[in-house]
Amino acid sequence: MSERDDPTVLSRLVRLVREAGAPSEDTYDRDGFLSYHAESHAAGIGIGVGAAASATGDLRYVGAIVALAFGANRGPTLSSAKIAEDVRQEPHYALGGLALGFLLGAVV
Repeated sequence: MSERDDPTVLSRLVRLVREAGAPSEDTYDRDGFLSYHAESHAAGIGIGVGAAASATGDLRYVGAIVALAFGANRGPTLSSAKIAEDVRQEPHYALGGLALGFLLGAVV
């Protein structure tokens, strides 16, 4: 189904959210920005951590996201966390989200 087939903005948004939660990029025809769960999870974590860090001035969690994005692994608890695996799998989304979150936290 193409975007032209969706009659409303709401139906396009619903489709985007459904596809963003897909288990893999092969699940749907669309392949691009936020096309499956690891991309949306990594971007969301980056935005949230960046906004919180910028608003509070506490940068401890930023280091954890950067370490995950660049492949650091600290113990079995962190390595078994699904969200940590999503950040490791899609580091550019996490780092981009982190930068966007910093901007949003500074503005708000």
